[in-house]
Amino acid sequence: MKSSIIDIPRQQHQNDLFGIQVYQDALIKFIQLTDTPITIALQGEWGSGKTSLMNQLRYNLCDVEQALYYPVWINTWQYSLMHTPAQSIIAILEGIIGQIGALSPNHKWDESKKKIGGLFKKMAAVSAKVAVGTIGVDSGPVDDLFASGGGESTIVQLKNEIAKLIETALEQNPHKKGFILYIDDLDRIDPPVAVEILELLKNIFDLKNCVFVLAIDYDVVIKGLKPKFGELTDKNEREFRSFFDKIIQLPFSMPVASYNVDAFLVEALNEIAFFTQQELDDATLAETLSEITRLSVGSNPRSLKRLTNTLSLISIINESLAKSRNSSQTTQDKTLNFALVCMQIAYPYIYNQLTEEADFKKWDEGVAARLKLRPLTDAERESLNATEEFDNEWEKVLFRMCQKEIYLSNRVFNISDLLNKIAEIVNNDEHLGDIVGSIIELSAVTNLKAFDAPMKLPGKFNRDLSNYKFNGKVYDKKVNLVNDLVIHHIALHPGLTYEQLKEDFKIQRNMDMVFMRFERYEAIMQEKGKVEFFPKNKTMDDTIRLADANIFICSNWPTTSQGKPAQFAKLLEVAKKLGYEITVC
Repeated sequence: MKSSIIDIPRQQHQNDLFGIQVYQDALIKFIQLTDTPITIALQGEWGSGKTSLMNQLRYNLCDVEQALYYPVWINTWQYSLMHTPAQSIIAILEGIIGQIGALSPNHKWDESKKKIGGLFKKMAAVSAKVAVGTIGVDSGPVDDLFASGGGESTIVQLKNEIAKLIETALEQNPHKKGFILYIDDLDRIDPPVAVEILELLKNIFDLKNCVFVLAIDYDVVIKGLKPKFGELTDKNEREFRSFFDKIIQLPFSMPVASYNVDAFLVEALNEIAFFTQQELDDATLAETLSEITRLSVGSNPRSLKRLTNTLSLISIINESLAKSRNSSQTTQDKTLNFALVCMQIAYPYIYNQLTEEADFKKWDEGVAARLKLRPLTDAERESLNATEEFDNEWEKVLFRMCQKEIYLSNRVFNISDLLNKIAEIVNNDEHLGDIVGSIIELSAVTNLKAFDAPMKLPGKFNRDLSNYKFNGKVYDKKVNLVNDLVIHHIALHPGLTYEQLKEDFKIQRNMDMVFMRFERYEAIMQEKGKVEFFPKNKTMDDTIRLADANIFICSNWPTTSQGKPAQFAKLLEVAKKLGYEITVC
């Protein structure tokens, strides 16, 4: 019996529990037959097994007796620790070149070290300038390093020296076909820096006899290219794709959908002895566990290992409790525990609602009000009534819960099925809350309570929940603060006109959408029935009076927009320049 399943990449001696041997062998054969240079990208989310697959490729292609390739392995995340982006790039280059030289030491390596060392000194000096902001305001680390270090010649010099090293190494050992450079953990570092590194490696190591195997997800590339191309849309998707295709010649997506999760689960649950062997041999139970896993943690190896370790701890707790209470958990209890831990890992927000109200079939408008869920429209209610998953009232509340987070929204049917599966396991609606509540006490010890709030839907603005103080008064709503600030400013400047006010508080291009004339407000209300970011049903009595106009103030005051200062942040700067003191409470 083991107490845990270690979350480390699979080594060559370990069994292929997920059943990816066929994909692994195909990649090995492809690399053995390919022309060079070529870059292969292993794509997949965190924990999907990219490093495990790279380990297998390295062992079979580089580490076995009479292997055809020299291995170079770089963990980019480790090289980036405590470094600026520019320093990270230099460190990664030094690491790669150092490994190439060490694999086949010769007289040319000694010569090259001096030349390469001089280039690195030049680049390091540029890196220091980047760090203090003397250059590189708008350009990336790679542009700064090489533009200020001699332009293209720096890259060409590095490339030539590396080519000499590779050529000499292969001349000394004709059995070898080349070098395979394994670049791991690119998805752990800042995406723009990851993209810079990709471009650099493509430019310098686009050499004969070089195979690159990169562990990186396409989503990271998308995030890294946002500063260059903006947000991904249908119109610019081709630009993102073209960049990826320029760098990567063969994308390989981790076959998570084909993973043999059932085999892994049986093996893992057997190792930690959560279920007895007799229980695991039961086909009905095995099918139930498989379905619960499919509806929750899915096939991500990292999530499955966390599931196993959590169950192991719970099993140890249960063992101690059984001795003190002279009782033991039934198969039903353990199955329910399994399902709740799956819920905790995959859908923590829903799990935390269960800790508040375990009888989820009693979730009603009271729960909806506590969670500040929006009411359903008549059309939505009619549509949900037509579905099996959301025809009950508690399921409609669940549906609204899931709309608070895009991840949950995309998996709302799975969540509904999982809760119904839990109810099926309990098989006692009268005592559903008591039974779920008693079991949830055990899994609660591994709950990440700090992350129990739903992630906000990705949108244009980020929310600021700070309170602000102005003129001795504390404001918990920014719109009220802005309103009083403007009134105060007008009082200090009798005869202030509309255009003068907009000029004094110039925080965006279209100031008419910050301070709106009453006439325009009325016209939009008559036409559309609402004015975006302005309160409804306002009258002349609600306006702020200027010398030549009556205005309303916008009610939408985000602090940041896409990581940059937005209206309220800019307003604070304007207020400071005008001599008004606003402080954060």
